[in-house]
Amino acid sequence: MSDVTPSPCAAPRLRIAIYYSCMFGMVGIFQPFFPVWLADRGLTPAEIGLLFAASSFMRATVNPLVARYADTRTERKQLVVLLAFGGIVTACMMLPAYGFWPVLLLTLLHMAIQAPVNPLGENLILLNLRARGLDYGQLRAWGSAAFIVTSMGFGVFLEGRSPDWMMYLFIISLGAIWLAAHRLPDITVVPSVKSRPPIRSLLSNSLFLLFLACAAMNMASHAVLTGFGTLHWKAAGHSEGMIGFLWAVGVISEIALFAWARPLLQRIGIPGMLMLGAACAFVRWTGTGASTELWLLIPMQILHGFTFGATHLAGMTFIQRHIAPGMSASAQALYSSLGMGAAMGVTMAISGWLYAQLAGEAFWVMAGLSAGSFAIALYIRHIWRDDLEVG
Repeated sequence: MSDVTPSPCAAPRLRIAIYYSCMFGMVGIFQPFFPVWLADRGLTPAEIGLLFAASSFMRATVNPLVARYADTRTERKQLVVLLAFGGIVTACMMLPAYGFWPVLLLTLLHMAIQAPVNPLGENLILLNLRARGLDYGQLRAWGSAAFIVTSMGFGVFLEGRSPDWMMYLFIISLGAIWLAAHRLPDITVVPSVKSRPPIRSLLSNSLFLLFLACAAMNMASHAVLTGFGTLHWKAAGHSEGMIGFLWAVGVISEIALFAWARPLLQRIGIPGMLMLGAACAFVRWTGTGASTELWLLIPMQILHGFTFGATHLAGMTFIQRHIAPGMSASAQALYSSLGMGAAMGVTMAISGWLYAQLAGEAFWVMAGLSAGSFAIALYIRHIWRDDLEVG
């Protein structure tokens, strides 16, 4: 008997695609433009960095706790909807805040409620994909496309307008996530009956820890690019328009991989995707650190489809296929909080010092992280069995 039972649902693919579009459309507003709003509210660059670090650790703390609760429930959709509504309320509370401490405290409150929405919503989607036989990559590509549309479109819209518009648009996008979460296909899960909590069982499983370390190292290798790529290219004389084009090239390649990755995944498997992501990242950071000439930067940015996309797709497929449904929310939260959150946060904390000391050669340190990720992926391939299940 299956551990998951999908509810009858018309057009589940469309509902999931709309949810991903709303979720990553919000990220396309928040990620590029939230620092602008923070600066307008009186925060210095150092305070903005501290706020982002504190937010990362809040996410890494809260997500596993909420996921542990979710794994005790037979359904997850209501929890996603409730937290998404709480995200709207706490974002509205941020509107009148000014100064470091009020903004920090309200941001952390918002993060504590909104941060679990993404991993829990994606866990609900993965359970549906597992039960309905749908393809993750093709649906996730809608989120990447929405990120491009909102980040570029709202960037143009915000020119010459008050930074307060960023927060208004952010709240509207949170409302869209809440509405889309209502329409996600529901699913019933048999909760884990193990004596140990799911998170403890996962963290005592050597294969899961290897997977987490492999993905975390390669995701964290993006830290110098995320924090200083724009500054590095601007210092090299590239215009804002060209820099925007370079970022767009990376996300477009990510969309292409998600849309057409299924045959590749079937051919090389999850360990092969981890190895591919790490190998391409090693090449990407080596090349990005070697030159700022466009003839090299453009193909290096095209590799983003593999350095991020292949690694993330391997992670989601591993959780979808090989984690017991009653532990899947905890696995998703650990992947999001530790693999993509805490590891990136720690690497971001040292990337500023690395860039100040080494400039573009700091990318070569990131290449070292990817080399370590590749070594772990190679070992995972050595011990891999297609019929394994964690939990």
